[in-house]
Amino acid sequence: MTKFDNDLGAALAAEDREFLEDLENGRGLFDQLGATLQGPMRFWSYLITVVTFLWFCVAIYAGWRALEAVELRETVLWAAGFLLSFQAVGLMKMWMFDRMNLLSLLAEMKRIELRVAQLSERQG
Repeated sequence: MTKFDNDLGAALAAEDREFLEDLENGRGLFDQLGATLQGPMRFWSYLITVVTFLWFCVAIYAGWRALEAVELRETVLWAAGFLLSFQAVGLMKMWMFDRMNLLSLLAEMKRIELRVAQLSERQG
C-alpha cells in the first residue's frame, strides 16, 4: 500500500469503512441486472429485455423448423434464420452487459470520489 492509501484508510470513519467494504464485496448478477432496470435508461433496458426474449423465441422457432424441414433449401434458410436470430440475441445481451459494466464503473468512480473527498476534508 502507498502512503496515500494509508492516509485514506486512517481518514475514513468506521461507518464509511463499513459502507466501502459493502461496496467492495460487489453485487451479484441479478442485483446488477435489476440496477439496469432503474434510472433514466430503464425504458431502453426493458425494451432490450423484451426484444431479446422475442429474438430468442424466433431463434427457437427457426431452429425447430430447420430440423423439420424436408427440402435442403428450406433447411438452409431456416438454419440461417436460426443463426441470425441467435446473433441478434447475443448483440442484445452485449448491450445489457455493457450497461451493467457502465453502472459498475460509475459506482467505482463514486467510491473513489467519496474517498478523496473524505481525505481532503480531514487534511484540509
